Amino acid sequence: MELLIISTLLFSSFGLLAYQLSARKLVEEVHLPPEIRGQRASGTKGILSIPVRFIERLIERANIPLDSLRRKLISAGRPVSAHQFLAFKFSLMTILPFIAFIVFHSQPPVVIIAFCFGFFFPEVWLNGKVKKRQAAVLRDLPHVIDLLNICVGAGLDFMVAVNRVIQEFHPCTLVEELQVLVQEIHMGSSRRESLKSFASRINSPEVVSFVRTLLQADRMGTPISDALKMQSEEIRIRRFQKGEEMALKAPIKLLFPLLIFILPVVMIIVAGPILIQFTRGGFLKF
Repeated sequence: MELLIISTLLFSSFGLLAYQLSARKLVEEVHLPPEIRGQRASGTKGILSIPVRFIERLIERANIPLDSLRRKLISAGRPVSAHQFLAFKFSLMTILPFIAFIVFHSQPPVVIIAFCFGFFFPEVWLNGKVKKRQAAVLRDLPHVIDLLNICVGAGLDFMVAVNRVIQEFHPCTLVEELQVLVQEIHMGSSRRESLKSFASRINSPEVVSFVRTLLQADRMGTPISDALKMQSEEIRIRRFQKGEEMALKAPIKLLFPLLIFILPVVMIIVAGPILIQFTRGGFLKF
């Protein structure tokens, strides 16, 4: 009974922490400096309010840089702030070992496993967010480039073509990033800097190559429509090659489930009757 109650508390605590992170989106603009973002993040209320304040004071006193973490969070779509992410990580690293210590009666291996889980789970979650967002952008990027090519080929300016694509294309992650690109240009940033910021936010090789092609075409004075057409074909070729690579990896990935789940069952079905007959001495009778 005691084990059941403690296990229920464990999963309830973990679920509440996960809900706190998923429910509280980071409401901060891309153009705000990091110190203002930290002030907005300090207003967090709820379960993570105390850990967030502790993390803020610790980072402020130790002068710990969070630029790489902020860039990764931006690539993930800014689901939480850097202080909220570190507070969530700190909470897991303290709560899970404590509950494991109580449930499993102070067994060191279990406590160490719980600590490692609390340390690595937020990183795995964040990396999964980044990969999911990059995959969503890559899925729509060739179609957006084709629409830009049609608009530019019809005589529209590049930024006018981007606005047209934002209006006509279905809502997606790439359209949201293009809206941020347009907002940066309206706020006074140059097209070159805005495109670089666009590539750094998504942090995908395909987007970086697309932005590099646009910048080179702008610098050398070549037609943007030709560059867009070449870039669209290149991205489609990369997607086709990636699909072939995944198809070639499929048999290797299926090998382990076959060995672990299917092969033992087949061996039991085939060799089971033989072993039963052998143990009963059936082979000794002629």
